[in-house]
Amino acid sequence: MILGIHDGHNASACLIDGNSIKYAISEERFTRKKNQRGFPNYSVNYILNEINDTIDLITVGGMFRKGNRLKALKSFQKEINVPMVYFNHHLCHASLYKLSDFKECLVITIDGGGDSLSSTVSIGNKKGLEVIAQSDLIDSVGDFYASITEVLGFKPMEDEGKVMSLSSYDCADESHIDLKVIDYDSKRKSFENYLGVVGYEATKALKRIFDLKDKNIDFKNKVLISKYAQRTLEDVVLKMIKDFSEETGINDIVFSGGVAQNVRLNKKIAENYNLYVPPFMGDEGLSVGSALLFNDKKNKKTKNKDITLKDTYLGYEIKNENVELLLNSNDNICKNYKITYLEEDELPEIIGNLVVNSKIVCICRDKMEFGPRALGNRSIISLPKRENAKKINRMLKRDEFMPFAPTMLYEHIDDYLINPIYSPFMTMLFDVKSENKDKIDGVVHVDNTTRAQTLKREFNKTYYDIINYVYENMDIPAVLNTSFNLHGEPIVCNEQDALKSFKSVGDALLLGNWLIEKI
Repeated sequence: MILGIHDGHNASACLIDGNSIKYAISEERFTRKKNQRGFPNYSVNYILNEINDTIDLITVGGMFRKGNRLKALKSFQKEINVPMVYFNHHLCHASLYKLSDFKECLVITIDGGGDSLSSTVSIGNKKGLEVIAQSDLIDSVGDFYASITEVLGFKPMEDEGKVMSLSSYDCADESHIDLKVIDYDSKRKSFENYLGVVGYEATKALKRIFDLKDKNIDFKNKVLISKYAQRTLEDVVLKMIKDFSEETGINDIVFSGGVAQNVRLNKKIAENYNLYVPPFMGDEGLSVGSALLFNDKKNKKTKNKDITLKDTYLGYEIKNENVELLLNSNDNICKNYKITYLEEDELPEIIGNLVVNSKIVCICRDKMEFGPRALGNRSIISLPKRENAKKINRMLKRDEFMPFAPTMLYEHIDDYLINPIYSPFMTMLFDVKSENKDKIDGVVHVDNTTRAQTLKREFNKTYYDIINYVYENMDIPAVLNTSFNLHGEPIVCNEQDALKSFKSVGDALLLGNWLIEKI
């Protein structure tokens, strides 16, 4: 068994046994500190306690370590007493191509930076990965977008989704920003940053260019700058992909790294290529990527075998006996809530009926999802109507311009989405058909798109059956699905997290098989 570790931005740990990913957990879920950095103590300990077995090898996502980070890794290695292998940051992102069904593909990795690189292009197939191009830290597309995020007053490396969302808005008197800050150079096979600086220096330079020093930015100008950033991102990445696709003749694309969270960019890529985006495309996926690299290159038993990834339910598991102990230990819970134990076959009707009656339902059950998306086990759900979206926004104190997403039954996606595909990990963006838009207006963005999770029953039977109950009673085969967490916090992990967050959001909480309703 291989224990994969990532100890940087959004630290994580995973366990791969043979050709199966058994566990994968982000450390932030335990510490409650978003994008937690450092050795993933809690994640590692949870995995080791669950397996009651020995580890054969440790892999680390990322090469360069020093100081306390290196000491923590070395200390753990001595404790476990097994070999430890380090792998390059972008190679770990790229190795997630193993999760796709492509026989041969172009593997694109783009992020702010890691191990002295900000992007790579590789050819991936059964033989492994062949790196054919790289961009260094100065020529970073991810850093450009992060700097725009900071220019607009948001948190870089965390709030890039807000920039993407703002870029969808229209301005009545929109003026086109014509500025070349970053581009793709086909001769050097690299992105090129014309500012010549990154990080906070790039932020300062952009503020000067936009004449924003010591000024508050109104909504209109935030939209204009966001539209410029998104347009630039799409232009340069598509230019790069086109160059390598024409050169290699490969049209199957795997896109990984933090920038692959930008679903508007993903939509543009998917219009011209066959696209796969791993469900844990950000730095949390480096632990898995490092373990896959060892499996691929060193382990003769699993070499060239497909890696099994049925879903992303790979983390902390809610157990009904733990919920019962928690409920019995707190008298105030029984005073403030109505508590009912539900059998598994009762869940679709009872939870579905709450949704049908416009209740906001929090779900925290079974194993926690790995990656940035809640996919039914750590979700807040409701009817996908605008009034519910507004209500949840108020509860979460969330920016109103941020869209919500739906989970939609796969059998009905042709009725609602244009050119839909199976997308269980919520990594793709779709145009919405106008004839049914009003039925799901709470999950349609201002540009008439939606980031849908398209769900088959085998992916999550109980979640599917809850939505199917809603469909049978409301003729709406979808629910609004947003992650179960307060704004600015990581997605809830355990029983205590769920109860704490439920105080501020929702009408009912399904915690394991226990239904907890506010009186």
